[in-house]
Amino acid sequence: MKAKLFAAALMGMCAGSAVAEGLDNDTTLHLNEVVISSIRHQPSDVGKLPVPLDKAPITVSSVERPKIELLGLRDLNDAARVTTGIRPINSYGGFLYFTIRGFSDFVLLNDGIRDERHNLYQSAPSTSLASVQSVEVLKGAASVMFGHSALGGVVNVIHKQPTARQHINAGMSIGSWGRYSVEGGASGAIARGVNFRADFSMNGGDGWRHTDNKAYNAWLALDFRLTDWDKLQFSTQAKDDYYGTDTGQPHFQYDVKDLNGKTVWEAGDIPSYIDRRTRFNDPLDHLTDKDVTLSLKYTHLFGHSGWKLVDHLSYYYDDLSYYASEGLSYLTSSEPIYKHYYMNGNNKTYINTDTLKRTGFLFDYEVNLLQNQLELHGKALTGEVKHDLLFSANYSNMYLPRWRSSYGSAASGPGKNALLGVREPQLNQGHIDVPFQKRSLEWEQTYSLQVGDYLHITPQFTVLASLRYDHFHRNYQMAYSNDKTIVKKDPKTSEHNNALTYRLSALYEFTDNVNVYASASSFFKPTRTAVSDGYIYVDNSGKRLSGDVNGSIFKPISGHQFEVGSHISFGNRLQADFSAFYIVKNNMVQNLGKHTIDGTEYNVSGQVGRADSKGLELSFTAMPVDQLTIDAGYSLTIAKLREFSVTEYAANTQAGNYLQHAPMHMAYGWVFYDFDHALRGLKAGVGFNSSSKVYVNAANTMTFDPYAVCNAMVSYRFKTWKLQLNFNNIFDKTYYMYAVSTTGYVPEEGRNVRFSATFDM
Repeated sequence: MKAKLFAAALMGMCAGSAVAEGLDNDTTLHLNEVVISSIRHQPSDVGKLPVPLDKAPITVSSVERPKIELLGLRDLNDAARVTTGIRPINSYGGFLYFTIRGFSDFVLLNDGIRDERHNLYQSAPSTSLASVQSVEVLKGAASVMFGHSALGGVVNVIHKQPTARQHINAGMSIGSWGRYSVEGGASGAIARGVNFRADFSMNGGDGWRHTDNKAYNAWLALDFRLTDWDKLQFSTQAKDDYYGTDTGQPHFQYDVKDLNGKTVWEAGDIPSYIDRRTRFNDPLDHLTDKDVTLSLKYTHLFGHSGWKLVDHLSYYYDDLSYYASEGLSYLTSSEPIYKHYYMNGNNKTYINTDTLKRTGFLFDYEVNLLQNQLELHGKALTGEVKHDLLFSANYSNMYLPRWRSSYGSAASGPGKNALLGVREPQLNQGHIDVPFQKRSLEWEQTYSLQVGDYLHITPQFTVLASLRYDHFHRNYQMAYSNDKTIVKKDPKTSEHNNALTYRLSALYEFTDNVNVYASASSFFKPTRTAVSDGYIYVDNSGKRLSGDVNGSIFKPISGHQFEVGSHISFGNRLQADFSAFYIVKNNMVQNLGKHTIDGTEYNVSGQVGRADSKGLELSFTAMPVDQLTIDAGYSLTIAKLREFSVTEYAANTQAGNYLQHAPMHMAYGWVFYDFDHALRGLKAGVGFNSSSKVYVNAANTMTFDPYAVCNAMVSYRFKTWKLQLNFNNIFDKTYYMYAVSTTGYVPEEGRNVRFSATFDM
């Protein structure tokens, strides 16, 4: 009977993958020899509440270590695909960012420490998960807890921590397209009161798109028990990663016709004779990322009073170098010298569908980031009301110098503006020299104070109230260079923002198994707009602004989030979460085109944008019988641009359009079966990811088609060893999740397999 139930579940999941359009997991998976169970856990940093997730008035999704290993997740991109309401985007072959509930405004944390690179340029690589214990995602506007720019959500990467118990693990894997990985780790006691955890990993291989990515990572953490009331934690992480970059395959932006007027390709098509694995990047293209993080965390308990003081000091250094062939375009002419054409308005533009022109883009930057978080946690009692209190003071100081150049005016060499055949491209077109022309210097400081109170008003009714004040200050200076020799500097500009944000949540427990909650919170994000000549600036009412180098030209981007939800828990048989949300984002800065005054043409930048997102999310883990586990989730998101003021500088032609990279439906699901008796130790699973169509550009004229991808796994555990096979995209579905500059479609991985062997004791 169990075997029949398992077979039926597998068939149902594969069939569902063909039509479903959104799912996720909001629970934790723990593995023993043959059972996967869903047990709630207390978040380590996300939420900062001393309560289990199913008792907290917040929505947190968690991907735990057992699930990372079970599904063969390699990086944050993979982990986000099994979390509801998140669409991961791997841009240019190495940079990772997310849209969460329709917005790309999010904060990435490493063990509770902010990674500010995402807030600047969305150019932050994601590396191996070998040293990661879990990935937690706090949905909604969480600025009260973690500061500015967290409208969509907060992603917290939590690393493995020291233990007194000795533990050793090692593993290796090989897979399609020459991929390989080797990793290992150990933990235990060094001396009385001193524990350690160390992990390393390296991986590489040709890869799906011949990028030949490589990553080398190391993690070391030490715990010192100084006294019965004092603990010191030290950690350091270092990585040295290389990515080959990927600018995709250019599609046609218009219907392409032959000389007889017959439509050969429609807008959005890529010629069928271009293989999905064909990559048009120059061999010189690269993204190298070397960084090191140092962290020191001190905790003091004030006896048995329930109060503790935590001070977390960290320093982060990152050195990144990037050059990529970002521009790929078909040759065109106004003369009938090619065999195909498209209509550009009323005019014919002739196009060579067999030849591409390639141009490049480069930059180098360094990040120096010093942060300190001082927190006081404690308990208090007023009458019959219990309080869990939080007081914190935070400081952040970042210096980011960034070299860049213009390919068109600075590049030289035989490889410049190379022409490539699309069928069998000769990628190496000769050397290109691109000296650096500019260096932007950025200094950012943030000071914040926060107070929070989690009130236990009755055994069934709790309220969370938080208030946070942030002061953001930024200095900016542009320098001009002859390669890397500075020859001139502009005056410094300065901008600053002050913001007061709040979060108010309430939860009511009907029973130990069912509760409901509601929350409201606010958000702000610095605009970081430096005043430049040749620009007209417009405020949110459409009026022209005068530039001021000693202040902020624009107000902070702001927003609010409202949410209601429910946690349902019946032991290991059922864990479910439901939430409905509404988010609004104001004061968005947008490019409004050009405007001519007295014969001079100006670029127009206006703080006129407004967008909102509404939807719902459902996730659950069920165990109808002891050997069978179903893990699934679905999200509905409707994210659109809204009206703004129309003036002589701005005409709103996109109001009502859907936001880019924000699908309306996403789904995810897995079924696992643990065999027993003679097959004890054998586990099998099948699952899917799916998405509805997504708009590639703000004008909503280009889309990615819906997709459903079916995956599977099988593993066998014996004693301390485990052998595992993971099959991804079983039916070799062609689909896309990202486009470079909206024109270079990057195909997602085709059918692939990965074999791994691990040792754990």
